[in-house]
Amino acid sequence: MTWEERQRYQEGRARLDELRDRLASGSPAEALTHGEAIEILDLLEVFAERMSPERWDRALEAIAHEAARRADLIAARRN
Repeated sequence: MTWEERQRYQEGRARLDELRDRLASGSPAEALTHGEAIEILDLLEVFAERMSPERWDRALEAIAHEAARRADLIAARRN
């Protein structure tokens, strides 16, 4: 990950944190406003555009590898 990619990621995370705080401060029974829904979609687009299909593949492979490793550790502890 380049410095620029890391910076853009951090900016996106900050936007997510701010939105989460704003949504959490309201009533759970309150519906999302149109503006909040659009902001959520904007954030999803930002993160989706930054990740190529190859990166998604590598990320999913890493997750699968780690899940298998942990499953092996759990099985080894039981024996």
